[in-house]
Amino acid sequence: MELITAVFLGLAGSMHCAGMCGPIALALPTSGNTKWERLVGRLLYQFGRITTYSFLGALIGLGGSAISMAGYGRALSIVAGSMMIVAAILQLLWHRSLLPAAFLHRITAPVRTALQKHLTKRSRSTLYIIGILNGLLPCGVVTAALIGAAGLGSVGGSAAFMALFGLGTVPMMFGISLGGVVMGPAMRSAFRVAAPVIAVVLGCVIIVRGMALDIPYLSPPAPVEHGKVSCCEEQ
Repeated sequence: MELITAVFLGLAGSMHCAGMCGPIALALPTSGNTKWERLVGRLLYQFGRITTYSFLGALIGLGGSAISMAGYGRALSIVAGSMMIVAAILQLLWHRSLLPAAFLHRITAPVRTALQKHLTKRSRSTLYIIGILNGLLPCGVVTAALIGAAGLGSVGGSAAFMALFGLGTVPMMFGISLGGVVMGPAMRSAFRVAAPVIAVVLGCVIIVRGMALDIPYLSPPAPVEHGKVSCCEEQ
């Protein structure tokens, strides 16, 4: 359930990606002389972004896995889901970054410098590197996705969540990189609202998952500790 929602979060959040990373997608250098070679280069850029998202998901999943192994997996899910809902509501009401712009500008300076350097090169490997660097730029929607990924409490699950989130952003970003996506004000407004709404839904799903309500595929029951016998079990 969470993995399916990750795709929709990526699809809805791709409008935000278009505003933040659209200029990079439009400025991508060309590689090769044929239309097919150009398409492959643009796809490599998308694959680079997904690679970074998956890596970040694995990192945050590593921390989540450690917390789960310590016996606090359910609490992690509830806290992560709650944080996701709060962040999404603030984004709906504020329409601004939750982190100070000056702080973000300072810590991303090395990434932006590397991006400017690679945007002047013309090779397929460069396009992949640009995608990797692009994925490291701070983004509210990516942050929300990472919070949701942390709630899964496993390295593989969190990495898969972020990979599917990145896959959801591909149609919009791929279209922009080809110079063929144009959206009117009404559609842009709809997308800005859709991403936080889906984030709220996903936050609720993660909270329910942590509550261990014994709902198939959504909220598995809490594991029974070895050595403990229920009062109702026969001796």
